[in-house]
Amino acid sequence: MPLIAAIVLSLLAAVVSAAPPTTCGGSDDYSKALCAYQKRDFAAAEAAFRAIVEKGDPEPQTIRATYFLARTQMKTGRYEEAETLFIRIYSMSKAFYDEWNCDFLLGECRKARGKS
Repeated sequence: MPLIAAIVLSLLAAVVSAAPPTTCGGSDDYSKALCAYQKRDFAAAEAAFRAIVEKGDPEPQTIRATYFLARTQMKTGRYEEAETLFIRIYSMSKAFYDEWNCDFLLGECRKARGKS
């Protein structure tokens, strides 16, 4: 039994001292937004992702920001808004929509709203 306790304590120490997510060192707007999301600061993440999405630049970051804005809305229980964004992603890039499993997430939003 002491060996198991030592292993558990060792694993807990590793988790507590784990490095922050790698995106938390980035200085660009997308990295900052993703870092806020990973830290579960959903209000900051939403504001930052929304600012990127509203710029509408034709950069790959815009579609990823749209995706994470939708995920943030799911985390905060705003499924109808997330649905709208997943549908927008489909119109932006079906390949991205498929690759990032947006169809599944859209279904989860609908299920959460009782529309499965």
